[in-house]
Amino acid sequence: MIYQSVSLEYDIRQGDIFIDLPMIYADLEKLNIYDTDTTSRQISIDQIVENEGTIFANFKKMDFSIVLSQSCDCLRSPFISLVVITEWDKKVKTHKNWMKEIIKLNNESPYRMYLPTEEEFSMTKRLYIDFSLIFYVKRVNLENLRKLRICRLNNEAMEHYREKLAYYFHRYAYTEYYPLNQKEMDEYEKLRKKKYERRTYQT
Repeated sequence: MIYQSVSLEYDIRQGDIFIDLPMIYADLEKLNIYDTDTTSRQISIDQIVENEGTIFANFKKMDFSIVLSQSCDCLRSPFISLVVITEWDKKVKTHKNWMKEIIKLNNESPYRMYLPTEEEFSMTKRLYIDFSLIFYVKRVNLENLRKLRICRLNNEAMEHYREKLAYYFHRYAYTEYYPLNQKEMDEYEKLRKKKYERRTYQT
């Protein structure tokens, strides 16, 4: 098991797993603005003027989410960042193939981290952390919702979580060929062409 129970009175920290938190979002091209209790209209962000009305955002309740913010920030920052945990609905039949898929996901997918099932904490389906889906909750609100915290990652799992997190946000695009002269660049283009021709796009 990679999870551990956590008492209700304990402070929130990185790696805590919550259920049923709302991820609030808005389409900036289709904002719903209410002028009165009965009248509303839809506008884009560039049409908004100061004190124009009340804007309503959409929200989706996340089955599971995990605290992204550093533990020290969870004690003092006005907002706490969380990452969406998504159901992994991949169809795999054997334990051997599951083993291969889990290792592949953790090693080759920079924005995902696998989470196994654990019935003790009502995590009955295979899940993965999706670092590309981040949302925020006011710290005081989340502190008042600690009853929705079901568990936290244990120490070993936290090491992998931090490593995966650091790798995801450390990524950036760069050109490996920038110091090459023209002849070296010609050879580089030949190599790229060979690699491209060897690729398969079968699913």
